Amino acid sequence: MVHSATQRSYLKDIQQLYRTIEASTDGQASILSVDEMSVMISLQPKSGNNAHAAFNVEIKCPVSYPRDRPKVTFTSPIFHPNINNNSGGICLNLLSEWLSCYSLLDVVKSLLYLIDNPNFDEANNSFAYLENKVLLAKKTMRVLAGLPVNGKRFAPNKSWCEWAEAHGCLPVGEKEDDEENGEVPAVCVDVGQGSDDE
Repeated sequence: MVHSATQRSYLKDIQQLYRTIEASTDGQASILSVDEMSVMISLQPKSGNNAHAAFNVEIKCPVSYPRDRPKVTFTSPIFHPNINNNSGGICLNLLSEWLSCYSLLDVVKSLLYLIDNPNFDEANNSFAYLENKVLLAKKTMRVLAGLPVNGKRFAPNKSWCEWAEAHGCLPVGEKEDDEENGEVPAVCVDVGQGSDDE
């Protein structure tokens, strides 16, 4: 059984999220589901390398929340130097310097900020550690499209692929060599289940 004072604080934060998450994040975050001590959030950044993608994040609160920090895990693949591509674990200053006055909304806002502003001084993911911003953008695009990067392949980000297809910038090509000369071929391909004409 969850300690009642902790649960009240968690429930208060959840109520605040329901009331303010969309307005407080300019429509870049929404609640997918809520459990006894965890919440699943969808993040849809509007800017940066991951703009137009959708990422699911689980925020699990310990029984001692808000005194102790929540555990935050990306359940969707993301190419980012501060987010572990294997575990979804995240390196976020707000969590490492946690104070009980912080709320779940603060966590969500910090995640959106971090997605758009990688912290190369505190990287926890050598797979996505690239200070070359042009190469970081290109590899991010390949990961979002479901193409191989550094010998690994992740499921395509459906939201981003739909946007990229509509805007004619969906990268194709299995070979990463294409980006060594600074070019990533992009063509319009159908990522759906078929067209209405079929």
